[in-house]
Amino acid sequence: MERKNSIPPVVYINFALVFVLLFAIFFPEIRSATTKLFSSPKPISASKQSQAIQIQSSFRNVYREAQQFVVSIRTKKTEMIFHPYAFGESREDRISSIGSGFIIDERGFVVTNYHVIKNAEIIEIIMSDGRIFPARYVGSHERADIALLKIPSEDKFTPAFLGNSDEIEVGDWAIAVGSPYGLEKTFTVGVVSAKSREDLDETGQTHIQTDTAINPGSSGGPLLNIYGEVVGINRMIRSSSGASAGIGFAIPINYAKRVLRQIEQNVGQNIRPATLGVMATAPLPDHRRSLGIPREAVGVLVYDIEPNSAAEKGGLRRYDFIEGANGLAIRHINDLREQVGLVGLGGVLRLKILRDTQEMELSIPLVETTYQKGKK
Repeated sequence: MERKNSIPPVVYINFALVFVLLFAIFFPEIRSATTKLFSSPKPISASKQSQAIQIQSSFRNVYREAQQFVVSIRTKKTEMIFHPYAFGESREDRISSIGSGFIIDERGFVVTNYHVIKNAEIIEIIMSDGRIFPARYVGSHERADIALLKIPSEDKFTPAFLGNSDEIEVGDWAIAVGSPYGLEKTFTVGVVSAKSREDLDETGQTHIQTDTAINPGSSGGPLLNIYGEVVGINRMIRSSSGASAGIGFAIPINYAKRVLRQIEQNVGQNIRPATLGVMATAPLPDHRRSLGIPREAVGVLVYDIEPNSAAEKGGLRRYDFIEGANGLAIRHINDLREQVGLVGLGGVLRLKILRDTQEMELSIPLVETTYQKGKK
């Protein structure tokens, strides 16, 4: 039998490589086109975009830091669902919703909005790495819309850095991280649109306004500055559609710190809204002259008191001039309303007043107003 010589496959491979090399040497224009095909040239050079790249790197740094302490909060509660076409027919169903929060202590204490966990039967905290913990309720402040939760774990967690909301300025970068529509770890960027926005709702507290995109599910998450510090707690939006319209509001973190101290002093409780029961305003020059209020004195003048209110029971009178509450100066009625809301129902409001040219201090328990039939 005749034996045939076979050429090893490696010879063909070497031949092909030599052919490609010679082709690239003698046809450089084809080589250049091939290089461009498999490369990814940038339309604008990095040197021309140096400032934009620096800003981009800054945002990346903030996100890397924030994702360690931002969490999602999932709640479940039973609600009665009524049949839309069969009158009287209903059934109970377990409804889930999601919000945001952030860790403020390495032991696993988490801050969120009160409305995120209100009436919840089950509260779960979802970490950035996917771990899920059943949350323990620590306390809340209803009017301030702040709640404190605890992760039941012996692990140490990375807490957020709490900044100083008094130092922010309009035009500063404002960054939100949260779970809008359940999309965890969503990062949005804008600016501070306004400081100390007042009279947004019945709370009477001031808010930071921002055009950073905040949507349902963002509530309770942090509003960050360019340093990665928390300067606010994202709370609500104004929009005709229910989605972000570039008008969002956050609770200033300095106010939140005071609320959290109140919650720590009332563990296990929800601090309910309280009212003082006064009508007050800035005094006119005639008021100052007739009541002996110094021209330079700052405060509000009480011109009416509700019957059976906390103010009446606590000894406050008409024409008292309120200069301070809980050690803080009262510049206008919103300052007083904020301090009443901070103390909450069952707490004690400490007032510094001027009465008949004499300075006095009053401690007023904030009790529920009782109305008697036939009386105002």
